[in-house]
Amino acid sequence: MADESVKDVERKVRDHFDEDAERFDSIYKQKKNLVARFIDDYWRGVVQKRLEINVEKLQPLKGKKILDVGCGSGRFCIAFAKEGAEKVIGVDFAKLMIDIAEELAKEEGVAQQCEFRVGAFPDIISESDAPFDASTANGFFDYIAEPVPIIAKMRELTKGTIILSFPKAVEWRVPVRRVRFWMKGTPLFLYREERVKKILSEAGITKYEWINLDRDYLIVAEV
Repeated sequence: MADESVKDVERKVRDHFDEDAERFDSIYKQKKNLVARFIDDYWRGVVQKRLEINVEKLQPLKGKKILDVGCGSGRFCIAFAKEGAEKVIGVDFAKLMIDIAEELAKEEGVAQQCEFRVGAFPDIISESDAPFDASTANGFFDYIAEPVPIIAKMRELTKGTIILSFPKAVEWRVPVRRVRFWMKGTPLFLYREERVKKILSEAGITKYEWINLDRDYLIVAEV
C-alpha cells in the first residue's frame, strides 16, 4: 500500500477516535445504565478482558518501563503504573484520547509515571526512549493497514515481552461491526489465524503464546 494511502487510513481513524473518545472510554467505567452495561459487557467485553490479561502476563510490573502503542484513553498505561511500573509511555494519534488519558492519570495518582504523546508510532518514539521491558498494542491493529513494520519496530525497541491483539475476521459480531464502520467511513482490518501467523513471522516474532480471546487473537511474545 502506498504511503499516501497509509496516511489516509491514519487520518480517518484519528478523526473517528477524536469524535468517539468519550464513548470509547465509557467501556471501562462502572457507572452506566443497564442498557449501556449490557452492550459493553456483551458486545465489547473483550476490551476489559484484554486489560486483565495484559496486567497478568506482564507481572511483576514493579520497576518496569512499558510502551503502549495505540493507548487510547490510557487505561492500560494507568493499570500498569498502578501495578508498579516505573515509566509508561502511551502513544496515540487521536488527541482527544490523549487528553482523556492525561486527566485520568492525574485522577488515579499516576501522572508522574505516565507520559502520553500524540502522534503515529514509530515516529513519535525516539531511540533514546528505548529499551522497553515490555510493549503492548491492544485494539490497535484493527485500524492499521500495514502491521508488519510496526511490530518489527516494537520488537526492536523491546527487550522482554510484547502483547498484541488482532480482531478475528470470522466471528458472529463481525457483520454488524463491518456495517457500523462502513457507515462512518472508518477503515477496519480483520484477520484470519493464518494471516496473523504470517504477519508475526515477517516481523521477526517466533516465540509466542497464542490466546483465543472472544473476538480477538491475543499474542504474548518473548523477544
